Amino acid sequence: MTSVLKELQWRLQDPRIDYQTIIVGVSLAVAAFEGYIGSRQKPYLLESEHPSLPASLEPYLPAETRQETYEKSQAYALAKHQYSTVIGKLELVQSFLLLSCILAPVFAWLFPGTGSPPSSVSAPWFGRGHHDWTLLRGAWDLAAKLPGAKGEISTSLVFVAILTVVGTLLSLPQSYYKNFVLEEEHGFNKMTRSTFFSDAAKGFVLSLVLELPLLAGIIWIIHWVGTDGVLRIVAWIMAFIFSIQIVMIPLYPYVIAPLFNKYTPLDETHAVFPKVKALATRLNFPLGRVWVMDGSKRSSHSNAYFFGLPYLTKHIVIYDTLLDKSTPEEVEAILAHELGHWAGKHVLVLLLTSLIQTGFSLLIFSLFLSNPVLLSSFGFTSTTPFSGSPGGPTIIALFLASALFSPLSAVLQFTTNTVTRALEYQADRFAFVLGPEYAKNLKGALVGIHEKNLAVYGVDPVYSAYNNNHPTLIERLDALDNALETGEKRTSTQAKKEL
Repeated sequence: MTSVLKELQWRLQDPRIDYQTIIVGVSLAVAAFEGYIGSRQKPYLLESEHPSLPASLEPYLPAETRQETYEKSQAYALAKHQYSTVIGKLELVQSFLLLSCILAPVFAWLFPGTGSPPSSVSAPWFGRGHHDWTLLRGAWDLAAKLPGAKGEISTSLVFVAILTVVGTLLSLPQSYYKNFVLEEEHGFNKMTRSTFFSDAAKGFVLSLVLELPLLAGIIWIIHWVGTDGVLRIVAWIMAFIFSIQIVMIPLYPYVIAPLFNKYTPLDETHAVFPKVKALATRLNFPLGRVWVMDGSKRSSHSNAYFFGLPYLTKHIVIYDTLLDKSTPEEVEAILAHELGHWAGKHVLVLLLTSLIQTGFSLLIFSLFLSNPVLLSSFGFTSTTPFSGSPGGPTIIALFLASALFSPLSAVLQFTTNTVTRALEYQADRFAFVLGPEYAKNLKGALVGIHEKNLAVYGVDPVYSAYNNNHPTLIERLDALDNALETGEKRTSTQAKKEL
């Protein structure tokens, strides 16, 4: 295995490979693929194509408000679709600018001495003859000149911080529009502008606090193991990431989540409280506290979930919007579904799935560490400032390998969604097994949440498989109906046998 990987590493260093052109081409191909998937969904959102609610859903919505609800959900879904299409194109342009030399003169003017502008003008966008400078190389040179850059790891952290600052500034107008125009227009935004900017500042600081130590650890491991030990690199980084995940599971609800939302214990006099306690007792669920989260502070959307390490005490979180918009029986049914995830050990399944995907990705990325051909395609060499490996900075190799294999991420997205959708069906089935009344109340809750969230009713199957980690409303209702019908038939058959 090791010899095969080393042979592959060597072949990937063929100087005839033009990685810059390949990566830009791959980025365009992925964008085209996602654009195609988006185009499949758009007809489902147009009144001319789908003027009324799917017939299978008509029995679940009141006749007097059915069409109005459908039209509102279609308008909301179309607005979100158009927004995501524009954002996707903007992100593609940003990626293209980062990987090309088109901004060389501007960058050289703003930051003198940060890289050399292209010496040739035969291919003004990208391609051979332009590998001596890219915006990516300029950002690295800028990081190397800033205070705190004293070696490859520290320079890498400054470099990532620069990209994070730029990314945050670019995303702020997009996020502002989404919240204060799109969401507000459809009645969902409850966020004030002070909360918006406060969240943005907290998110920025938090991303640096969490990401920088993780990246520092990964780069240190790669240097410690050496770029020739591909399998050892993968094993050690996976162990490191797994340990971080184990720490983050209990840390998130107690340290991170309270930075953005307020959590208060559910009042024991609330009608939902005894139902939650009884359900937990029935299932031997290790219930700690039941918390209410002020989701209404930012949005009208609703949800519920539990958290806690496997085999230890768990805590349940219910959005205040869910308590306000659903009956106690519906909330109980939703929690029965959530506890189905616990009973099926779905958190562990998802954790293992994530580790397997991470290991596979790391195995591929490790083939490109210290690849001089890949790095030189974007202006990096062993003489690049603070380059700690023969081919160039490790963080750049990881970044470029990630871009090179973005199609793999698309495939993994299909795979991950397939797994999570299967787990959702299992959790729904668990609610049914607890009793037919749970399944019936869960159906009512799903329809109610869908209606109040103005979620889309018609979904293209390919679009759904790629973008949705939950089955559609129709799919979940059909599965619950089949379970109820099968259960009723079994009950009837059993009764006849007893007679």
